[in-house]
Amino acid sequence: MTAKRYLFIDAYNVIHAVEDLRKALDKSLDSARDQLAERAVSIHDAEGIHTVLILDSSRQSLAVDHPYGKKTFEFVYAPARLSADGVIEQLLTRVAEPANVTVASNDAMVCESARVNRAVAISANDLLDWICACERRLIQDAERRRKLNEKAWRNGIELD
Repeated sequence: MTAKRYLFIDAYNVIHAVEDLRKALDKSLDSARDQLAERAVSIHDAEGIHTVLILDSSRQSLAVDHPYGKKTFEFVYAPARLSADGVIEQLLTRVAEPANVTVASNDAMVCESARVNRAVAISANDLLDWICACERRLIQDAERRRKLNEKAWRNGIELD
């Protein structure tokens, strides 16, 4: 059995590092967060990776939301007393196999914490490249399935 893989995204850090997401902040923080999530779900779907967007918040306690109804794709809101960076650090110490974790952030301290805990650290640009590759793969998979279904459908028709 393959070990579970995780992607932890330092969400607001990534949003501030990506120009179009940073511009979405003018509309609202929620809009920028949702745009990042819409992109990141391609990694989740293409590679089956448990994907977690970690966000700062003013909430009193840690909160978890599953925006797509998938238990393996979630928003984790840090409590006000702890930053998203602190939540990422705590998550890294609790994962059974940290080598199966990728942390996406441009924050040097977050990346160093990931490496110290034997996780992989990638930049916001590397995350975007990964997202693009997964989006292409999902499109190719959908096209392959469409062709197979089309062929099966044609083979199933009986002509008089």
